[in-house]
Amino acid sequence: MRPMANALLLLVLTDVALAQEAGVEPVVKVPQGDYQVVRLSLSEGLRGGPQALLVGLRDGRLANFWFVMPDGGDSRLNLRRSTVELKGTTLAGRVEIRTAPGRGKPMVGARLTLALKVGDGKVAGTFEVDSDNPAVLKPVKGMVTGTLLTKPPAGDPLPPEAAWPSFWGPGYTMTAAKQPPMIDDLAQARPVWRSEVYVPTAYGNAPDNRYFTRALISGNGGGGSSPVVADGTVYIYFYVPSPGAAVNKKNPYWQRTFADDAAFAKGMEALHAMPEEAARVQDHFRESADDHVVAIDATTGATRWTLVLPRRSPNLQTHKHRGISGVPLVAEKTLFVPNLASRLYAIDVATGNLKWESPPFDPSSPVGQAGKGPHNPSPLLLGGTLIWPRGGKAYGLDPETGKERWVTPGGYMMPWVGGGKERVLFFTGTGGAGALSCVDPISGKELWRQETDLAAFAPLSAVVGENVLVASPAPVKTGDASTCTYSGWRLSDEGMHKIWQDEPIRPDENLPVTVSGGKVYFIGRELLRVLDLATGRKIGERKDFSNLAPPHSNPWLGLFGNRMLFSPEGQHGRCRLGWLDVTTADLKTSGSFWTPPHTSTTAYNSQPIVYPILDGRLFIRGGDGIYCYDLRKR
Repeated sequence: MRPMANALLLLVLTDVALAQEAGVEPVVKVPQGDYQVVRLSLSEGLRGGPQALLVGLRDGRLANFWFVMPDGGDSRLNLRRSTVELKGTTLAGRVEIRTAPGRGKPMVGARLTLALKVGDGKVAGTFEVDSDNPAVLKPVKGMVTGTLLTKPPAGDPLPPEAAWPSFWGPGYTMTAAKQPPMIDDLAQARPVWRSEVYVPTAYGNAPDNRYFTRALISGNGGGGSSPVVADGTVYIYFYVPSPGAAVNKKNPYWQRTFADDAAFAKGMEALHAMPEEAARVQDHFRESADDHVVAIDATTGATRWTLVLPRRSPNLQTHKHRGISGVPLVAEKTLFVPNLASRLYAIDVATGNLKWESPPFDPSSPVGQAGKGPHNPSPLLLGGTLIWPRGGKAYGLDPETGKERWVTPGGYMMPWVGGGKERVLFFTGTGGAGALSCVDPISGKELWRQETDLAAFAPLSAVVGENVLVASPAPVKTGDASTCTYSGWRLSDEGMHKIWQDEPIRPDENLPVTVSGGKVYFIGRELLRVLDLATGRKIGERKDFSNLAPPHSNPWLGLFGNRMLFSPEGQHGRCRLGWLDVTTADLKTSGSFWTPPHTSTTAYNSQPIVYPILDGRLFIRGGDGIYCYDLRKR
């Protein structure tokens, strides 16, 4: 057997030893040393023409890099190892890069060599990229100029009040109204940083059992969570296959591909896999996953801390996840994070230390089957009570200790804040057949329950604002067509009553609603519509998407100032965004339909990934990290 095949077979044989060594106690990791960002301009890039290259240095050594690709998409350049180091006035070394012409294709090695001089914050020198397969990644060399940022430029840090603390944003309405003047064309967005931490791809382009060897290039999926931002910090939750958990080689998809360990080694060699890449293929079939929660500096992308919680999640590795993914909530200096198994963590935002987890972790109990995830993206903190539904019940918890204050029947929940009161609404039932109940968050007392046909199956199907519930029933199928109808409901402590109903529309896979300034914005299939919140009167509508992809397959809307950020398709792996002008009745497109110049990812089906904009900075979960863009006018 050849040396590479021997190395891959050794990887298989040492897997048992890893399983015996793995622990289950939470671990906090805090990077040491200073973090610096180097912004470089290459005279000739990987696609021809000049190209930007952003480099992160941790204690003088390369921590991550970002070739700013003009065509974005899924052109992954994975870092294997690096000798690049900043020593005195020299920044030099070699970066080993791994890529592939497509997922499931043989891997290709390449090398980036930098020879740069640094002085007075300026950088200049030469670069070269050589490749094992020029047809996949062409060799290129040229000149480099740039800057070394030892401190963030003035005006870059986010102001303390700039926050997107949960899945729904600061007011639970998918809006962050206060923004500085922003660019008219998203194509002018300026890349600021890629996160130091590698963030796994989300479901939209994750490997699946049907094509699990794609993990060679894309890595394994890590869930469909969105970033949240508070106090100058970006937080992200994801899961990673537990490195010590057993690999289920009895899975029929594994068995039909690899008859035994020798066949696995031979298959990996045919795909030019390095041992660590072959390990990702095995990881796809591990029996549990570790939860990771990461705090990221919103100005530089540097990691502040990482909390790893071993063996807490099912290792759901799929492309087509049709459920809900947990998204953190930041409140009162604590980060509350739900995982795929509906477990809830309370984490100190300053240190990353775990305060408590609910339910308490029992390492002797299985993590549970991989299902559709929790009831809600984010928990709620209302009336000083942390509220979280699990297993058909809703729990009111002490946010400091996690101790149970009350329990009541409850499913998908939404906050109702109005008239000086805080209430929580629970949908119970499925498919639009059920009830809506109103509960006092302090006592857990049910104030009323009302039968309803409103949908309780999607995290965007209803939004509460100004004492009006805007929602839709489950779609009704008539012949080959499905329709649904948005309606407005007045809420009180005695119940709710309908105050308006819109005309029927064709639904999409989710029913997102954004409410701001007395207006309701929502999506149907190939349709955007604006209604008056108080009366339901139609104010505007857009049906023509000739210069923009029409909404379909998990779209999303977020309102930022007088701009609507529109994701027409959030399901099949490629992130594309458009600016919509909400001052026009037909929501005209402003500027270009934009494909961000980084490795893309998306979620799947009923819950899109959300893209916060705060003080003119846009934060995007990409396929291999969090990315930040500056949208402010210069």
